[in-house]
Amino acid sequence: MQPDTSKTARFCTFITVVKTFLFLCILWSCQSENTSSSGKVDESIYAQIQQQLLDAQPGTVVEIPAGTFHFDRPLSLDGISNVTIQGAGKDQTILSFKNQKVGAEGLKIRADSVTVQDLTIVDTKGDAIKIQDSQFVTLRKIKTAWSGGAKASNGGYGLYQVACNNVLIEHCEAAFASDAGIYVGQSTNVIVRNCYAHDNVAGIEIENCIHSEVYDCRVENNTGGILVFDLPDLPMVNGHTARIYRNKISNNNHKNFAPEGNIVGIVPPGTGMILLAAKNIEVFENEIVGHKTFGTAIASYQITQKPWNNKAYNPFSSDIHIYNNKYERKRALPDLTKDFGKMVNYVFSGKPQDILYDGILDDTKTGANPMKICIRQDGEDLRFANVDAAHDFKNVDKDITKYNCSKSVLPGVTFK
Repeated sequence: MQPDTSKTARFCTFITVVKTFLFLCILWSCQSENTSSSGKVDESIYAQIQQQLLDAQPGTVVEIPAGTFHFDRPLSLDGISNVTIQGAGKDQTILSFKNQKVGAEGLKIRADSVTVQDLTIVDTKGDAIKIQDSQFVTLRKIKTAWSGGAKASNGGYGLYQVACNNVLIEHCEAAFASDAGIYVGQSTNVIVRNCYAHDNVAGIEIENCIHSEVYDCRVENNTGGILVFDLPDLPMVNGHTARIYRNKISNNNHKNFAPEGNIVGIVPPGTGMILLAAKNIEVFENEIVGHKTFGTAIASYQITQKPWNNKAYNPFSSDIHIYNNKYERKRALPDLTKDFGKMVNYVFSGKPQDILYDGILDDTKTGANPMKICIRQDGEDLRFANVDAAHDFKNVDKDITKYNCSKSVLPGVTFK
């Protein structure tokens, strides 16, 4: 007689439900202790959540109930696919790492098909959430912040994804990161949408990625709003193809509080967007308003005056299409703390600019517009200039009609 496997399966499911129920009851019973102002670390709650992550199987949902929980080391998930980490709500489940003693991250993940949603992580020593070498990553309704405000000692990143494929970040909020609130680097197929990034050095940064979209986001009161960078001497270089559209990028005039030596340390307060060594980029239907230095800059990596070793690296910005955006400048003197801002003050006598192009060309390219920079922006008051940075700003050219061209619309990101 064959055993009744269906009964066995139902019994196992029953045991799993009971274990989960008991676990949640324990967490709820400890909630009052963990919402106290003392911030006392509760080792038992940390151990129970971490054990669930260690014991997870594909399909597991690790639920963290409402409450403020204080931990002194990262939670981690490694190598187990198709796991969901679920809080009770962005403003309900709060994980605090203010007294962190071990590690740097709040939540560290290296796993495929992972979803993290409905929780807040604050005051980590380093990155709030770090996800690396993973595929099909979803971050939804998450908040990251540092409660002490803007400080160089804050962690570098709120949401940090690197070397990942198929990344979706939506309805998230990031504040007070000393580098970037929302960062995706060296990744393929990336979507950042409906997010709110504020009071960071960089609001949203797409770095060395292939095929990315940033849209319907609100980015305000950062040093720089949205950065699309391609940097040298990383495992993955020559990123390309990004669409930045329908974002509200406003009043990014915050003091730059990046630690010394960080690449975002070059960003002057009053920056809407920088395209640095960016290739095949489409920027359209954004509101880029209230910036005291410039709305959008198109630049090659040479503008940083930093060396590189990778001979395969392409330092130029090319195939840029900027059109149908709304630009409004802030009535203020451009920044004087960073070289970019000093350049604007020097060349334009203290007048903020809308679109700046460094004019540094790849000598192997030919033609009247060799880097294929296309700008179609209406408005008699628009301030545009090719600043001729390669020749110490000797031949600044404000004629935007030289770049009055169009390019084919880029396809949207699809996950594969």
